[in-house]
Amino acid sequence: MNQKLKEKISKLSNAVIIGLLVLSAGLLIFVTVCIVQRKPVTFFGNCIMQIVTGSMEPVLHVDECVLVRQINPDALQTGDIIAYISEDGAVSGLTVMHRIKERLPDGNFITQGDANPVPDSLPVRPEQIQGKFIRKSRFFSWLTSFADFRKSLLFLIMCMTSVMAFYEARTVMQIGKDVRTESNEARKEQLIREAIEKEKQRLIREHYPPDTPSNSQKEQDAE
Repeated sequence: MNQKLKEKISKLSNAVIIGLLVLSAGLLIFVTVCIVQRKPVTFFGNCIMQIVTGSMEPVLHVDECVLVRQINPDALQTGDIIAYISEDGAVSGLTVMHRIKERLPDGNFITQGDANPVPDSLPVRPEQIQGKFIRKSRFFSWLTSFADFRKSLLFLIMCMTSVMAFYEARTVMQIGKDVRTESNEARKEQLIREAIEKEKQRLIREHYPPDTPSNSQKEQDAE
């Protein structure tokens, strides 16, 4: 493989890696913005959302991000924490995350926040349910904390610095690789020259033995 082809492959791989990093950063920013704007982000049957009230304290805290998975309402049990679109007064139309306290004979659910003294006033119908709480997402909880402008600016600078450092590291590694390649090629050329010289001396010794009177002159002629 010649040097030009190696350089093209290296540039292409660098471009692909940078493209993936930019795409990943863009996706993370999009998800973070959606979460901060109280818009759940759904992918592959999973949803990431942020807790906006303290009704589930101390299990779920305000501003924590959680992972919710779509589930058949028939599989839900008492004690499960579910996310659903509320139809109750001031929070009507908003996503609420409460614990199932009871399942009614008609298939609806009685829910209640762990920190609330009484159950919710309206039962939750299966079609209101968005999913079941699976676990907290500490990564997105940390990421959404950068909604503050100063933290966002710091995070952006960190990302840019990381990308630049990664690219520079790749460049240094490639230079080191090229230097080693050149050194190996120089060593190979030296070994070839030494082998040629040894073969030359061997041929001289075979054709012009030391006891030949004109050996010195013949060696000079052969050279």
